[in-house]
Amino acid sequence: MTEPNLSPACFTKYNEQTQSNIFSLLPPEIRYEIFVYALTSSPDTTQPPGQDGYCTRPGYETRHRTYTELLRTCKKVYMEAWFMPFICSEHAFWMASCDRTPERMITVEQMQQGLDLIYDRHGEVQGGRIRVFPQLWKLESTRDFDGIFTMHHFYPKSVTITIRYTDTWMWEYNEELHIEGAWGKWLVLPSSVTMFCIDIESIERRKNEVDYIAGEMADQWRFQRADGTNMLAAKADTSVSRWTGSSMLGGRRWVRDEVEPGQLQYYFATVMWRPSQELLDDRQRLNPPLRVNWSRPLPRDLGWSYINGSYLEEAEISMTVPAEQVVAECIANGYGYTFDSSDEEPDYDGFVNGSDYDFGEDSEESEDYEAA
Repeated sequence: MTEPNLSPACFTKYNEQTQSNIFSLLPPEIRYEIFVYALTSSPDTTQPPGQDGYCTRPGYETRHRTYTELLRTCKKVYMEAWFMPFICSEHAFWMASCDRTPERMITVEQMQQGLDLIYDRHGEVQGGRIRVFPQLWKLESTRDFDGIFTMHHFYPKSVTITIRYTDTWMWEYNEELHIEGAWGKWLVLPSSVTMFCIDIESIERRKNEVDYIAGEMADQWRFQRADGTNMLAAKADTSVSRWTGSSMLGGRRWVRDEVEPGQLQYYFATVMWRPSQELLDDRQRLNPPLRVNWSRPLPRDLGWSYINGSYLEEAEISMTVPAEQVVAECIANGYGYTFDSSDEEPDYDGFVNGSDYDFGEDSEESEDYEAA
């Protein structure tokens, strides 16, 4: 298959459009804002929204689409705004196992091609948003972040790391929420970044864990830009949000966590770091590990945490059937699958067979902080 030609058209002749109010009356700054509004990508409403899967969430219900009709109106508009769909979009990267990523996604190599073209034609152009979806096993073991933050001519204003419920350690077993912080010393944000955020997510019944971890992040974690500027957070800038998604994840219906038939209620906090003139020593920049260490209410015990979707389809049990009734029908039908007795293990999201293998207290990640 032939690689697409990313190079923009280069016109030798074009109309200056002096008769147009857009070019003759509006200052470039206002014209720029109009172009940004028109050329920013948005979810493609012509496509049916995804209902199941790890990647479906607010803003990512469908693939994004950029409406480029404006660029086809005239050569003058094209020459001034051809690169805006690229820098105005939110570019998402997944640091995750293949079953936790969308079928189509931009790679660092593809992104670099676009950045090089923009730089060659326009020089340094700041703007754009980056979002990274990492599983914790990948985030806590990385030192290069898959090359995302070392791209050339890369000047984003905003960077967000979104840690989904299913990205956390041993969520399948309801393990307490915890996250190492040593990876922060390897994260060097581009000097253009004015806002860095971390979303930490779980389900509604575990909101207290999310609030605790988010609060500790705001108090204790620090990050740094490439120009040496420190990024500090304030609890007052932390926001929380909720959303409802399907309980069918990875071909399994997680009845344990359902709040309504076929639905999970998610809760997440967003911690925000901004540039600060405050000076920090090395100890202050070594982010400590964070762990929930109190007794938590147990999830309801239905006998199974999840039911295989293939079985539910074969038994013609729909997603609208309440969890208790689903389990009752499974028992009546002789469905005998449990975590403890099955030869099949649940996905752990990480190293071995997709397992989120926990480093534990003796890991290098924990020792870095303790030895400082």
